[in-house]
Amino acid sequence: MQKSRLWALIAALALVIATVGLAACGSSDNSTTGGSDTNSGSTSGGTAGADLGLAQSGTLAVGSDIPYPPFEFGKAPNYTGFDIDVINTIAEGLGVKAKFQDTSFDTIFADLAAGKFDAVASASTITPERQQQVNFSDPYYSADQALIVPPGSDIKTVDDLSGKNVAAQNGTTGLMYAKDKTDAANVQGFPQGPDVVNAVQAGQVDAGILDQPVAQDAVDKNAPIEVAAVIPTGELYGIAVPKNNAALLTAINEQLAEMKTDGSLDKIYQKYFGIDAPKAVLDGTTKNPG
Repeated sequence: MQKSRLWALIAALALVIATVGLAACGSSDNSTTGGSDTNSGSTSGGTAGADLGLAQSGTLAVGSDIPYPPFEFGKAPNYTGFDIDVINTIAEGLGVKAKFQDTSFDTIFADLAAGKFDAVASASTITPERQQQVNFSDPYYSADQALIVPPGSDIKTVDDLSGKNVAAQNGTTGLMYAKDKTDAANVQGFPQGPDVVNAVQAGQVDAGILDQPVAQDAVDKNAPIEVAAVIPTGELYGIAVPKNNAALLTAINEQLAEMKTDGSLDKIYQKYFGIDAPKAVLDGTTKNPG
């Protein structure tokens, strides 16, 4: 009787030890799996794709108004351009893949705030009005506006726009400038930047206002227009992110800072504009409200 109880006790203890061992193994497996998921999108700097609040792990979904050469152009999914190169470099540094979604610029910031994509890179000027909806990264490009006209036009400056019909892209700072800073009789909005160029060359309007690099790109490609004047607005472009994603904003700024110091941003500038990144971009920072 005593011997039976002893063997029963030994068996019970063995069962408890085995159960504890199995539980410990299960805990170890779960921990390892979780660590693997977290690090799968990590970079040498320790930023993990899973920590960036992305809608789809491993993918940076980017809203962009295409075409808008030289910043973004081409056919899906093989887009190219200055913004595309900048974002692809940032995505590589974050250990994720950029996926671009062609979106109307007129609604692009509302779409971002509504969660349709993770970020916006679309030659977007940092403005207080836009910062009420979204946050912006530190600047990566500096631009002015341009006044474009048909060849031989008597319009030479923005002062000559009094009583004229002027084209600009919907939702842009060019449209706001035309409405707020000129005496144009009518400011007509168009869906895309190339539409503004087409309206001017077709004689549909007297002049157009759009980003200077875009205007110059059209001239360089032999569009029958002229840049009558560069309008010095000193705008800075930033990458927009939702207000509630501070982690992604910080990660993008870290990547931009590295690009500014290691020369990779200069390389992209040289590729599209034949210049290095200007001081306003290299030294610029963005303070977002709230």
